[in-house]
Amino acid sequence: MKTQLFLLLLLGLCSNGLASVISEEDVTKRNIPTIASTADHSTFEILDQDFDYAPDVTEACLSCHTEASKQIHKTFHWTWSKEIDGVEVGKGKNGLNNYCVSARGNESCTQCHIGYGWRNEDFEHDAEENVDCLVCHDKTETYRKSAASSGHPYYEDTKVAGKVQKAVDLKYVAQHVGSPDRENCLACHAVGGGGNGVKHGDTDLSLVDPAFELDVHMSPEKLNFSCQTCHTASEHKIAGRYNDRSAFLDYEMDKGRVSREGNNLSCESCHSATPHQERVLDNHTAKVACASCHIPEMARGPYLTKLSWDWSTAGQMKNGKPMTIDQEFDGVVNHAYMSKKGSFTWGRNVVPEYRWYKGELKQMTLLDTIAPDRAPIDINPPTGNYNDPDARIWPFKIHRGKQPYDTELNRMLPIKLYGRPGSGAFWTEYDWNKALAAGARLNGVAFSGQYDFIETNGYWPIKHMVAPKDHAVACEACHSRDSRLAGLNDFYLVGRDSNSIVEYFGMIAIWGGLAAVIIHALTRIVTIRRRKAQSASNQK
Repeated sequence: MKTQLFLLLLLGLCSNGLASVISEEDVTKRNIPTIASTADHSTFEILDQDFDYAPDVTEACLSCHTEASKQIHKTFHWTWSKEIDGVEVGKGKNGLNNYCVSARGNESCTQCHIGYGWRNEDFEHDAEENVDCLVCHDKTETYRKSAASSGHPYYEDTKVAGKVQKAVDLKYVAQHVGSPDRENCLACHAVGGGGNGVKHGDTDLSLVDPAFELDVHMSPEKLNFSCQTCHTASEHKIAGRYNDRSAFLDYEMDKGRVSREGNNLSCESCHSATPHQERVLDNHTAKVACASCHIPEMARGPYLTKLSWDWSTAGQMKNGKPMTIDQEFDGVVNHAYMSKKGSFTWGRNVVPEYRWYKGELKQMTLLDTIAPDRAPIDINPPTGNYNDPDARIWPFKIHRGKQPYDTELNRMLPIKLYGRPGSGAFWTEYDWNKALAAGARLNGVAFSGQYDFIETNGYWPIKHMVAPKDHAVACEACHSRDSRLAGLNDFYLVGRDSNSIVEYFGMIAIWGGLAAVIIHALTRIVTIRRRKAQSASNQK
């Protein structure tokens, strides 16, 4: 794992990560773990050949798994976009974020796409042999994809960032495949945005083998969940939120029933909406998401998560050459500046920010017009409010960015980042005009030639790294003047908020009640004394 992390940081690419955990060991001497499969692929005659082209492996796979590519073609993992209100939105088209902005123009993203050769519009989306089976099913931890070849594996030994990447033994990998495990999923999902832990805040390589205190579900110490335990699959459709689908299907029990497979999921589908057997706590679930209390901080493991990225400072040189400046963040050293990317801030054990959320993010596109005077611009804000019965208070990582926009057209601009000299790639030529013009062409959007940089917010809901119950957020963390929920002001929160009318009547109730008790007590005392005096008088 240390070797993989080192290589990822060394590469510094804005990709969704390498396709496997890289090992220094001779791949022919590795001890392959037990394969979670009903078949021993090393015995298949069709796989007993020396492959020199990855799509040939896919064709061999399809000779048995006849429907696999057809299924994959219908998934978001393949299309990287979905149609919303008549517009395709996603990594594949029109989508953007405030990390590397867009996938088109950054071929390093193809290191994680489950296909071979998606470089431009000429990519054959319907070609079954273009599906990469190995990126998810490799059990050898030796399979690696190249940005230079748009997601094909390394066919020969290649020097990358000063280190030799060995050619992938396709026969060896094909004969040792099985069900995806945490390493397969996290090799991409943990390293999106250019490095381990960069994007999500709750998903990094520590989840490959997490301690119980880090994640109660995935830790081998107890439950040892795989990703698919919650993110169930049917016909290669993975349960979870996509651009056209909210995160929650319902709040009922029995997540695993057949009708849910490949759809959505929620904590309540396993735990129910009233899991605490305590009325006060269970009443919270109507408006508070489980994650808000049970994920007290993000990036709680050994790794940092990126909190801000300022592209406007990119391009500065030292002695005419690109430079990197490191800085210590919460006890961990990481890049504070890179000529190719700009300035960053990082954090660990970071308290999330909270917003109303009903499982939907409103995704901005490259076609949308912005109002610069309203900066920071929310790129993908969550939907919902206090009065929405489907919305709950949810923890978020809000990534602060500063990225280019067209000052005449008032649109966000994509960047051509990766490429050879003459392509306009910023990481090669360090020329903003060329990189923005090339990025606009690749994404099919207009560019006036005038640009500046604008502050943006990117929203990432926190869902993983669930802490043990005794580490849950304490009541006073929200119900106090210094509340975690300071950003939510559309409702009255006991202990945090003040209201003159409420406080006035409260004081009346308190002091009035106290006065009534005192008056009642005094009356009882006077009455008792009178009775005693009357009794004494009667005895005489």
